[in-house]
Amino acid sequence: MRIKEIIPYALGQKPAHLLIKNAKIVNVFTGEIEEANIAIYRKRIAGVGDYEEGEEVLDLKGMYVAPGLIDAHMHIESTMLSPRQFAKAVLLHGTTTVIADPHEIGNVLGLDGIEYMIEATEGIPLNVYIAIPSAVPASNFETSGARIGPEDIVNFVEKYPKRIIALGEVMNFPGVLNLDNEIITKIEVLRHKYRKIDGHAPGLSGKALNAYISAFIRSDHEATRAEEALEKVRRGMQVFIREGTTARDLDALIGVVNDRNQYFFSFCTDDKDALDIVEEGHIDFNIKKAVKHGVDPVTAIRMATINTARYFNLRSMGAVAPGYKADFVILENLEDFRINMVIKDGKVVVKNGKFVGTLKGKIADVPEIVGKVRLPSFTKDDIKVRDKGKKIRVIKIYEKSLLTDHLIVEPAVKDGFVVSDVKKDILKIVVFDRHTASNFSVGFVNGFRLKNGAVAGSIGHDAHNVYSIGTNDDDIVAAAKEVEKMNGGIVVVVDGKVVASIPLPIAGLMSNELLEEVVESIRKLDNTLENLGTNKELLMAVHFIQLAVIPKLKITNNGIVDVEKQEFVDLYV
Repeated sequence: MRIKEIIPYALGQKPAHLLIKNAKIVNVFTGEIEEANIAIYRKRIAGVGDYEEGEEVLDLKGMYVAPGLIDAHMHIESTMLSPRQFAKAVLLHGTTTVIADPHEIGNVLGLDGIEYMIEATEGIPLNVYIAIPSAVPASNFETSGARIGPEDIVNFVEKYPKRIIALGEVMNFPGVLNLDNEIITKIEVLRHKYRKIDGHAPGLSGKALNAYISAFIRSDHEATRAEEALEKVRRGMQVFIREGTTARDLDALIGVVNDRNQYFFSFCTDDKDALDIVEEGHIDFNIKKAVKHGVDPVTAIRMATINTARYFNLRSMGAVAPGYKADFVILENLEDFRINMVIKDGKVVVKNGKFVGTLKGKIADVPEIVGKVRLPSFTKDDIKVRDKGKKIRVIKIYEKSLLTDHLIVEPAVKDGFVVSDVKKDILKIVVFDRHTASNFSVGFVNGFRLKNGAVAGSIGHDAHNVYSIGTNDDDIVAAAKEVEKMNGGIVVVVDGKVVASIPLPIAGLMSNELLEEVVESIRKLDNTLENLGTNKELLMAVHFIQLAVIPKLKITNNGIVDVEKQEFVDLYV
């Protein structure tokens, strides 16, 4: 858009391309509800006021207009949807902009995977900005499918200067504090290009937090306690309050938001699957939940729009004002955030709960390069753990949390081997290298609650090696080999038979099916897990059990990791 083109429309000298009449506008600058008309020129707002002429007229008859919602930090891959099906899912809930960190597919396919995510979202009715991954690989404790170095980041920013707006979450905070040359170089490269540096610092406090922020890392989405969130805001961070499938922090954090500090809080989903988006919501869910906690609706809308836009220097997003993009959520009321329509780039894309836009883009939605899942050769005997007469380390997982605990327990032993103990909810887990098929490691998990069979999958943040967790070795082996056969996905096996599965042929992370089909597959998986004593929120916790940068105890294909000590530890104590 050229400035000279829009000014005659702003002056009312030419009729708006779209005139929105009788709107109650949520003004995120003043906190007012402003009754006015909105004149739109192409994809932009020309003006707000007493405009009367338009080539097309939309009479809202007193409904509310809020800016399109913005997700401050998320991973499209975690939805298990291809990028365009993801766009459909979130547009239905009023999200028009996301800051996506594609480090999941980056750890599998490297730059080819990231380029796919950029190209597949080009030209669709959703603003997808990219935080180029800082953590490929996420740590030195796992085998990843790729490495993305500082030199790769420089080239990618130059190739896609309008799409890449940040360095993805710096999960390796020990590396920052220990002056790791590679991570510091990546930060230096992006800050000198005036991109934001996204943070990931669970529990970091005091001088360590000061040092982390001194590295130009000015946001965080890992706060789980009110005191932690407040300390981070006091030190100048933008805190993204997260509501995902497993990590749900809003209840714990929203109480610290007040009139004095509200501008330094945003909303994000981080990792939320397609079923939860469809049934529960996206950023609109965060708004509704915040309002139920007593937050003023306009404040909640600010946290979902202008706060995030200003943090990321998105100068044309986050408000209903002249020169801003014509991205709106049309609401029947503010209290329950009931969406009537969604307008993206001046066009209605959602109406009465139905998607009415088009999802065509620059390239085909499913890439030619999908990655290959290859497991090392193994048998049931290979995953047996011989008893040594000692206690063992067990990884304790929790529902609705990515944090784990480090347990030391007496193992269950049968015929000289340590086995799963269903009564005590201690299950064997095997993590296989899927990238080079070189090795695997065996450990034990408490908290998954599975009563029978095994669950395996190719989702394992962040290298996404294949895991298989179960009550017996036969099903553990069968489930892992079924994932390999599907070339990626999630599978549940009971007594040697597959009882539920979700094929994920795009890098072993995303489905090539339609939104509705993926949601139905997740629902069936969830029901199956519930019948076996567990659920998909605990499964999400298992999906993070390989991530050796979130405390306390994790397991990768190379072994068991004490995250706080940043070292491998033996199964036996």
